[in-house]
Amino acid sequence: MKPFLKKKVFLHTGHIGDIIAFLPAYQKLEGTTLLIQDGGYMEPMKGFKFDTLKPLLESQGIETTMQANGICVDVDVSGWRECYSDHLSLLDAQARFVGAIPRNKHFTIDSPWIKVSPDRLTKGRVIFNKTPRYPNHKFPWKDVVKHFNSKALFIGTPQEYKEFCDLFGKVEYYKTESCLDVAKAIQGADFFVGNQSSSFWIAAALRKPLLQETFEPAPNSIVEYEGALYCKDGKVEFDKL
Repeated sequence: MKPFLKKKVFLHTGHIGDIIAFLPAYQKLEGTTLLIQDGGYMEPMKGFKFDTLKPLLESQGIETTMQANGICVDVDVSGWRECYSDHLSLLDAQARFVGAIPRNKHFTIDSPWIKVSPDRLTKGRVIFNKTPRYPNHKFPWKDVVKHFNSKALFIGTPQEYKEFCDLFGKVEYYKTESCLDVAKAIQGADFFVGNQSSSFWIAAALRKPLLQETFEPAPNSIVEYEGALYCKDGKVEFDKL
């Protein structure tokens, strides 16, 4: 941050994916600082979640803190779910709430909204990620594993990795320490496959080619761009991957 730049502080109480989806609106409104606080309706951000997200945000020049003392909040984003709909992108819902776009419009994005250096070790690979939230049991994970075979690298927690291999077949595990490491791994890779998770939002923010396991009741994590495919019905055209 430039030393004499006037701060513009945004208060956010969402999950990691919510915050990454908020960044286009934050950037449009020329934010300088994100004050992240725990919301009463969700698991605390304080601790592991904040610690893993902070390096990615700071790599984008975003001052990031959970320390509210002495900070004047310019925009309180904590009520953004007022604009939430299961069939509306989290990106649009938050952008509408803070006035970055009108409440009947969609946010147009033509370029990546985060930038990181690629991890050279993931070159030519395909990143897999599957978390417990937002499952679609129609999604053909076993076929996806067979299709990508030795190219696949799973990122996520050790428990997520074990459960994935038990259900869908063995793939290689790639350990990442933070969201910044996840972003670098995805940036270095050729393709991303995952469900509606923070890793998906990182892939979308990088505008990487991807295939999403889309949760039919709430397809709230869709970002339309060339190379982004969304699977609700379990049908995947593997010749397009």
